[in-house]
Amino acid sequence: MKNRTKRILLVALVLIACAVFSELIAPQPVLNKGVVIGMGVDKTETGAMEVTVQIAVAGESSAPGAPNRYAVVSGESSTLIGAMEQISRITAYKPAYFHCHVLILGEKLIEEGVREVVTQLFAEDSVMDDVAILAAKGTAKKTLERSVSVQGAAAIYLQQLNKINSTTGGHPTTTLKSFATEFETEGYTPFLPWVEAIPVPKAVGGADTGGDEQNYAFDCSKTVLFDEEGRGTVESEEVTVAIGLSGQAEGILLPVKTENGFMDVLVKKSLTWWHIEKSGRVALCPLYFVKVVATDLAESPAELKDEFVEEKVKQYVEKVVSDAFLHGKATGLDPFSVKGKYYKKYGTKNKPADCKLALKIKVKVGDA
Repeated sequence: MKNRTKRILLVALVLIACAVFSELIAPQPVLNKGVVIGMGVDKTETGAMEVTVQIAVAGESSAPGAPNRYAVVSGESSTLIGAMEQISRITAYKPAYFHCHVLILGEKLIEEGVREVVTQLFAEDSVMDDVAILAAKGTAKKTLERSVSVQGAAAIYLQQLNKINSTTGGHPTTTLKSFATEFETEGYTPFLPWVEAIPVPKAVGGADTGGDEQNYAFDCSKTVLFDEEGRGTVESEEVTVAIGLSGQAEGILLPVKTENGFMDVLVKKSLTWWHIEKSGRVALCPLYFVKVVATDLAESPAELKDEFVEEKVKQYVEKVVSDAFLHGKATGLDPFSVKGKYYKKYGTKNKPADCKLALKIKVKVGDA
């Protein structure tokens, strides 16, 4: 019995020693890597490529008033890969992108065309295929340098904002893989959320996150649509709503206006599908389950008749989706990728002379 107890104690001591030893040596590789949490790409005024990364700084305190826990480093070169290598020389170690969940493309790059850059990044092994992409007003570098009162790292703030938008009926999450693939798929119009920085007061008692003296929040309510060459055009908030209504719309809030007042209507669930005919007729057939959350048409939303709510929401959806579709036909930028859906079913050899959208919308008050 005593020998057995000694063996158990010996094993326990060995396990404890291994745990302590691993704690001593495990953090070292992390300290020797630049853990990138956000990445941005810009085209400079001279035509060079500028890559900016936001790196987590190991060992810094996150207490209120503590120094910034993130470093922003940029590299510039005539090529994208050259700019990324420049960052390695500046930081003295190769940046690690496995924790990078946000890729930001600057405004000048958006205007001149992103297709080549996106293709190169997709082929680059160090950058993860599932990184979410956003387009930013101004430069990606400046966006990553912004101070955020509720979260010191702009990249993490934008990562969370992108997740919220994608789960509340706004922009479906666009990844590097899906974005690059859509450029190679005939009939599809790639799109990205458009980010604009909005000055806000610093949080009372919050941390001074460094960077700009001014703190910022970010708005992602607009959409950028891209042509075949990768040149982007910023579209209105209505286009963003239309994209959400034509796909995943759970959680989206519709500001429905009537002759006598307004209703803020929450889409609680959406069952949406496309019906495509060889003639080119494309039918969007959604069923929305909605709830009125605010109104000035009655003392309480519960006082509004279901038939009234359903009809007004249907009219609102028809207008938003139809306007976006017609605007897309006029500009050649289709936010719904209607032709892509047609080609997916019938192949590119059967090209219709014209695609026409037919709406078959149903609205119900209540849960699904």
